[in-house]
Amino acid sequence: MIEEAAVVTRVSDGRTWIQSLQSNACSGCLQQQSCGTATLAKVLPKREFPVDCELNLQAGDHVLVAIDDGQLLLTSLLLYLLPLIFMIAGVGLAEAWLPVLFNTDYLPEVALVSLLTGFWLINRCQNLLLLHLCFKPQIVKKLGAD
Repeated sequence: MIEEAAVVTRVSDGRTWIQSLQSNACSGCLQQQSCGTATLAKVLPKREFPVDCELNLQAGDHVLVAIDDGQLLLTSLLLYLLPLIFMIAGVGLAEAWLPVLFNTDYLPEVALVSLLTGFWLINRCQNLLLLHLCFKPQIVKKLGAD
């Protein structure tokens, strides 16, 4: 299980909305200039998302959230392989349907368009795919007050 500390931002309609706490490890690391994680943490805004929880929590409570690492690995494979499958399928269909005269001229463009289409579909469906179907973050326990 991969665990992360989070804070409850609100509780409504039986759902608990949480937001990840920023890790203090990045501030003490010497690799800040070349680290992708530190760069992403600075650029991307923090985002809250809903989690099903049976614990009695209130806004401001600190909790420990866990994600099954097997599901995370499966999701990573899906996110990397799906655009490649789209690209291979697009090239295969174009090769079958385009006249032989145009095959060599348009296959690179078809490959790029179908690859980008796969990335676009993942981007449009990421909330559904990542948070609802592939893995569900779980609140493991309530942490003590800091």
